[in-house]
Amino acid sequence: MPQVRTEHRIEAQTPAAATILGHPDLRVDCYIRDISKSGMCIGVKEEIASGKIVKVEWGDHFLVGRVQRVSAARTDFLVGLELLYCSKWSEPVATALADEPRIA
Repeated sequence: MPQVRTEHRIEAQTPAAATILGHPDLRVDCYIRDISKSGMCIGVKEEIASGKIVKVEWGDHFLVGRVQRVSAARTDFLVGLELLYCSKWSEPVATALADEPRIA
């Protein structure tokens, strides 16, 4: 049964860099597809294994997340990251995330 997503997501399409943490670390180009309070979806050219820890950097911000799901999409792979840590969000993102609709 597919997972139902109830969390508000913000579409981004922002260029970023992802570092797959390990021995050795591997840095790849990516783009941020969307973000939510509990994570982020990024697009990459090569598959990243489920369970890997990934640091995504964009502008003055970064997110560290655990790979929860990976799916092929045209020429990219979409990688869903569960939030482990995030630097301070920019004000517009923080405000938009704070305004998400509440589910009773």
